[in-house]
Order: sequence, then structure tokens, then C-alpha cells
Amino acid sequence: MSSYLVLARKYRPRDFREVIGQDVVTEVLRGALAAGHVGHAYLFAGPRGTGKTTLARIFAKCLNCETGPTPTPCGTCERCREADSGRDVDLIEIDAASHTGVDNIRELREEAVYAPMRARFKVYLIDEVHMLSKGAFNALLKTLEEPPPHVVFLFATTEPHKVLDTILSRCQMLRLAPLSEERITARLDEVFAAEGVRAEAGVTAELARHARGGMRDALSQADKLLAFAGAEPKLADLRRLGGETGTRELEELLLLIERGERAPLLTRLQAVDGEEEEVLTGLLDLLRAAALLAWCGAETPLVVLAGEERKRALERGQRLKGERLELWMQELLRARERMRQLPGQERVVLELALLDLARVEHTLPLGELVERLEALERRLAGGVAPPASAPAAARAPAPAPTSERPRASAAPSSAAAPAPAAGPVAAPRAVGAASARGWEAFLADLAKSHGALSTLFARLGASAFQLEGGKLRLALASLAPEEERQVRDKRNLAACARAYARAFGHAGELEITLGPAPARAPETPAPGRDLFTQKVAQEFEGTVEELS
Repeated sequence: MSSYLVLARKYRPRDFREVIGQDVVTEVLRGALAAGHVGHAYLFAGPRGTGKTTLARIFAKCLNCETGPTPTPCGTCERCREADSGRDVDLIEIDAASHTGVDNIRELREEAVYAPMRARFKVYLIDEVHMLSKGAFNALLKTLEEPPPHVVFLFATTEPHKVLDTILSRCQMLRLAPLSEERITARLDEVFAAEGVRAEAGVTAELARHARGGMRDALSQADKLLAFAGAEPKLADLRRLGGETGTRELEELLLLIERGERAPLLTRLQAVDGEEEEVLTGLLDLLRAAALLAWCGAETPLVVLAGEERKRALERGQRLKGERLELWMQELLRARERMRQLPGQERVVLELALLDLARVEHTLPLGELVERLEALERRLAGGVAPPASAPAAARAPAPAPTSERPRASAAPSSAAAPAPAAGPVAAPRAVGAASARGWEAFLADLAKSHGALSTLFARLGASAFQLEGGKLRLALASLAPEEERQVRDKRNLAACARAYARAFGHAGELEITLGPAPARAPETPAPGRDLFTQKVAQEFEGTVEELS
């Protein structure tokens, strides 16, 4: 029978110098050992495969090394050799998942009072401590708070929020972080070199990406790959091994979503059968990198991607923008939650989620939607204005009443806007081509800050206006009450005066007169469709589909 030792055990760190990616935790433990400030209880918390149990064992070896307590155990004394081989009788490891009851903790308390058999300290290492029952936790409280001087408790858990606060308050908590893909890749390269493995470029990076921050998971997958492909594994072997979707395939999926190519998207998804949640997680990682680059800039250290992958993520962030990327990520997170609620329907959930993302109108940022709705509201309030690019004759209706006609409302003095500054006064002149150009410039300038007011003027028409004595007199058709309030607003009048000064080259006074509304032909909707639906479809550049 083979005595093969899996990579995760063969290359497990034996001292703090070999631990990667947990610099803060190792510095805290080394400092406590060097200063002689060793606590009686420590809680190691973090995701799976990040080194919680390994660090606890190294710490126990440091405590009991014959040259210690020391942050650098010798590795050659009897205590170190027994710790490395797992035969240290004074290091008692307990799996809380199978020792959850009060009786188990009572037995531990009774044994703790006895001195260690050979070592300096009796160390209790309780793995997955959150699995203990509430009664077991309470039974441990007194001993944990005031243990015998020769006892040290080391706890490890992936779910510290499930540990009672009364336990947490009696421990020094050390949080372990997921390892970066760069560190996992570098470590895998070292292991492959030591094992004589000649992997194709990109294999270790893919293994690191699928490990999700856990070194143990990466080494376990590497073991499986070597058993499958031998000493020269390739990316194709990695994908065949578990059907795993690589970064390239995920980016192709994102491109199909961006382009709205729904049929090719569904076809491509057939190749990821059984890995729906893995695909969602990979897409989330790529979108998160793009969002961070979009919001924080190309040089942000928050994204660990490098080279071509970072360049592609940056380009994706620039194309889609941060807000839209956030919406996509929220949809994918909801889809992952639905997968867990509907076991057996993972494929359907994934297809629906990605098809929704491929419909651009469903994932528009809120700001863009608000802008479109505001424009639609203005159009529905007073009719749809002709495009700004239309000729002046097309945008201005029949000539409005001249100054010689009786004024229906609004005395000139009450609607006048004060000039922003004194300036040269133009001589009185009649309406002509130059005035028409000035009117166009006036509307264009006003549209920059008061689009609704500019649209209103263009719709009602002011082709019959006069310039005399430095005054612009606009003879508008009758307005609805809300439109009249909009025109008479002092801030709007001041904006009109500023636009007038910029359009005609001199400061002046704005006077608005009102007359009867010209007759307009009523708009008629398309056959079988109401006017409101028609305008909404036009504004959002959409189509109306009839459901049978």
C-alpha cells in the first residue's frame, strides 16, 4: 500500500517563517512569545484553508519547545519532533463537531487540573468551536476564565459569530484573511518546482482562482490534477478534470452579455453544466475587479489582478461604468441566493439571471433612468417638442401676436427680468435674419441650464419678437397656469436675461407678453395603441410587443 502524503500535509508550515499571507497574526503571536506575554486562550477565526489549525499547532510547538517558549522553535528537540509528527500527548486536539455536549466539557475540566505529562504546557486545541452547544459553552466558562497555570486553550472556527459573547470576551481573537491569488500562485509554483512538475503557463493561476483564498483547497486541487494529468498538466486538463470554467471563458460570457447576444450566451452555458454556482462566483469576481477599477482608478491596490487581466478589467469598467457594474453584481448575488433556495434548478436560475443582464434596458443606472423620465415628463406636460437639430421654421409655430395686439395677460413690468449688468444699448430694429439667429442662440444657451424653459419657448414660438431699446420682447401664446408660473419665476427670468446677454452680445431687459394659444392639431396614437404608451416607447427607444 502506498504511503503517499498529500501535498497539503507534505508542505504544511512547521514554523511562523513558512506561513504565508497571515503577517499580522504571526507577528502578534511571535511578539507574545518573545515578550513572555502569552495569554491563556486564543481564538483563530477565518475562512477554511487559511491556516487556523496550522497556526495553533505552531504556537503550541513554540510554547513547548525545549529552548522556549520561543518564536523560533528548534525543530530538533523531542517536543518539536513529537509536535511535527502529531504524537505530542500534551497537545490535545478536540473536534467540537463530535464533542458538542456538556459531558465532554466536564471531562475536559477534570483532566485540565492535572499537570502535563512531558511538556511545559498542556494545550487544548478545539477545532470548529462554534459547534459546541450552549450548555457546553457555559460549562467551559469558569475554566476558560481562570484555567490552571499550565493550561492554554486554542480555539479555531470558521463562524465566530456563532460563538457566545461570553466566550469571545475571555479570548484573544485573531482573524485570518483569505490569501491573495498572487500568493497562492507563488506558493503553488514553489511546490510544483519541488515536486518536479512542469505545468503549462496559467495552470497555477487557475488553481489559485478556484481556491477562493484557501491554500489547502489549492493544494488539494493540485493533487487531483497531478493524479489526472501527470507531471506536465495543461489548462485543458484542468478544465476536463472538473469542467471548471477558466477566466477566458468567463470573460467571453461577459462579452456576450454586454452585446446582448442571448442565443450564443445560452449555447455557451451548456459547457458549464453542474458548475452554475462556480460560474456565478467567477463572474462576480471579474465584475468586482472592474467596479473597483472604475471607481478607484487604474492604480488602485484593491485589485490584485495584473498584466492582461488587469487591462481587460479596466477596459470593462470604463465601458460599463461603476453604477451598471453594481447592478449586475446585485443581480448575480440574488441569483446565487435563489440557487441555494431552489436545489436542482441551478441551471434555470443561472440562465434567467444572465438573460436579464443581457437586456440592456433592464440594467440601466438609476441616474440615466431619471434623466429619461424627466425628459418624458416634460414632453408629456406640453406635447413633444421637435428635435433641436430641426430647422428654426420647423420648431417655431405660426407667428405669435405682435406688440400691437391687445395683451391677454401679464403686464410687461411684472414679467420683466432685471439685467445682470449695464451695457451698450442696441438701436431699435425690426425682426430679420440676424434676429432669428439671435433667437436660436438664445434658446440654445438657455437649454444648457434650463432645458424645460427652452423647450417651452421653442414649442410655443416667439418668431414675432422685437429688439428695441436694449429690450427683448417675447410675444408668447397663452400659457397654462403651471407654464405661466414657470415663466414668471424670478430665477427663470434671471436665467433668461443672462442667456439674452450672451446670445445678443449686450445686457438688456426681458419682457414677456401673452396671447391666445394657436390651434394645434391633436396627436393621434398608432392604431391599437394609446398615446401615452407611444410616447414612452419613443422616449426610451423601445418597442411595444403585443402579448397573445
